Amino acid sequence: MTSTSQDPLKTNPVPAVADLPTANLPQAGSEVVTTFRRPKVAIPIPTPSAEFQSVQPGVPDSKLTREATGILREFSTPLLFNHSHRVFFWAAEQGKLAGQKFDAELLFVCAAFHDLGLLKKFSSDDDRFEVDGANAVRQFLEHHGVPNDRIQTAWDAIALHTTPGIAAYKPIEVELLFNGVGLDVLGIGYQDFPKDIREKVVAEYPRVDFKHGIARAFLGGFEHKVVTTEGTCNEDICSHFIRNFSEAIFTIRSRIHHSRTPEYRPCED
Repeated sequence: MTSTSQDPLKTNPVPAVADLPTANLPQAGSEVVTTFRRPKVAIPIPTPSAEFQSVQPGVPDSKLTREATGILREFSTPLLFNHSHRVFFWAAEQGKLAGQKFDAELLFVCAAFHDLGLLKKFSSDDDRFEVDGANAVRQFLEHHGVPNDRIQTAWDAIALHTTPGIAAYKPIEVELLFNGVGLDVLGIGYQDFPKDIREKVVAEYPRVDFKHGIARAFLGGFEHKVVTTEGTCNEDICSHFIRNFSEAIFTIRSRIHHSRTPEYRPCED
């Protein structure tokens, strides 16, 4: 008597592509329309007062960049204002050194918005702070009639700016923002950066108690929703500052172990 096992693909065949639903899918030759998934609660993005809307030297001068600068000046903090500008200049210079063409206006807007999710005014109750910033930039750009492809690039850049291993496969502005943040916060690539530019940027936008201040800013951005840090680099910030943090969060390993999804075992005759 021989034992045989059923092939799950034979007993439950995967539907052919032609059998799959085609509703809302673009047909050949049609224009692809980008649709965004909206947050449950949209946080209004304020228009800064005219007195705050002036760009810093070296920043592309446009309505978008003036308003983005104004939002930083009026609603952010000196620490994040300087950090966001340094990130832009690091990122832009890296793009230039690599001989890459990039959208400098959009890159600055991304730098200006990338940490706004750390601020109470722009923070949701249950989304990652990176997603809060990405949703904020989407509202801002939509309000100004920016095309969907540029909006998606900005959303991706901000949503992924703390996530390694992905930005290099996205539009160049996404990678540049990620690298600019990595240089300013973690010092990645600092020694390879031209010394004269390093000194000029830091002189213009000082790192006053930045190492301690940015860690505290991170904590302030998600200490009310620590579960959003699970499996991210931000989890380490919580572990450092919050007593018994590891006991308060259900870790990935625990989630796997306690998953209600049953194990699959081939049937045997």
